[in-house]
Amino acid sequence: MRALALGALLLLGAAGCATKAAPKYEPPPEVIEQPDKTTTADEAVAEAREVATEAPAASAPPATASRFRPSDLTTEEIRAQHEHAEKPLDFEEWMDHMHDRIYTWGQEAVEATDHKFADKEKEILPVPAAPFRLATMFEIVNHEDGLGFDVDIDLDISLRLPNIEKRLKIFVTSSELDESPNTAGNEPALRAGLRYELKRDLDFDVGVRVDWPPVAFTSLKWSREYELNQNWSFYPLLKLFAETEDGVGYAGAATFDRWSGRHLLRSSTYTKREWDKPKNEWSQTFVYARAHQLIVPDRYGSYIAANDIGIGWGVRLFAKDEGEFENKDATEYYEVGVFYRRPTNNKWLYLHFEPSVRWDKLYSYKADLGIRLGFDVLFWDLARTR
Repeated sequence: MRALALGALLLLGAAGCATKAAPKYEPPPEVIEQPDKTTTADEAVAEAREVATEAPAASAPPATASRFRPSDLTTEEIRAQHEHAEKPLDFEEWMDHMHDRIYTWGQEAVEATDHKFADKEKEILPVPAAPFRLATMFEIVNHEDGLGFDVDIDLDISLRLPNIEKRLKIFVTSSELDESPNTAGNEPALRAGLRYELKRDLDFDVGVRVDWPPVAFTSLKWSREYELNQNWSFYPLLKLFAETEDGVGYAGAATFDRWSGRHLLRSSTYTKREWDKPKNEWSQTFVYARAHQLIVPDRYGSYIAANDIGIGWGVRLFAKDEGEFENKDATEYYEVGVFYRRPTNNKWLYLHFEPSVRWDKLYSYKADLGIRLGFDVLFWDLARTR
């Protein structure tokens, strides 16, 4: 715990120095965002085109980070653009071509599903693009009894099917039901279900976790982003959840971001409680980063693990305790890592590198060296449009 406190003080000092050394004004990082929650496909397409045609203010620099949505096209327009793309000339273009083939095939499947179950007596609405994301993280930690190896594979897909139901979504995800921090070592569990937007930022989910036998789940989640002022942002989370296998529980989190130009100081607190557990699980993250681009996540745990930084580097302090003190195998550890993230020349492929030092309860809090290697594949737009 002393190591975490000392690290936090060092982060605050570094952030203070960076703030003093920063120029009078520096544009905030570019933000790549998930599509806004809209009620119809027409609204989704019209809003995206309106944002794309708005002229930036010339009199003053932007007060908040600029945002670029994954795609402002419909599934039909994506298919048409892909058909008119030129043949690839080299390996890099071939990679983009394969990316676009997979992306276009996915959009065709989404559109076909929506049209198949649509009311044939009503006008067919255009189907918005369905971006999806595949992330893989490998983690190696050198413990006294040998190397510990973990892998985390994450998949997120959210489909808006306006001709079936305006406010209903189909989702497929491998994220944890409790929205816990997204780090390697979590057991992969693919979930599929229906999401109904009760109100803005309030979602009701029901579905099945792929297992044998299958496990049914449901949840009620509220989360949103608050821009407190030009420099401060606040991301709260409240979630009730239930599974037929693990029972009922709740989770809550609060993330604060402080920006000075492209210097980010973040504090993220997370807690979870399951009714059959004696104590709360909690985690705390402090991040100092120099960020040039953000990938706004659809899952809250990415904020906690700082995986929303697309281009940049920084220092991350993380502490986790499952709260089960009577269980000798319960997870409790403290970690300090230095991370570096950037995309390849293909732009849709992001790489992640993070060496770290961990103090784990299971190993008497001895300092163990580790490393994380990962990549994100974003199927959010076409890479080749001509």
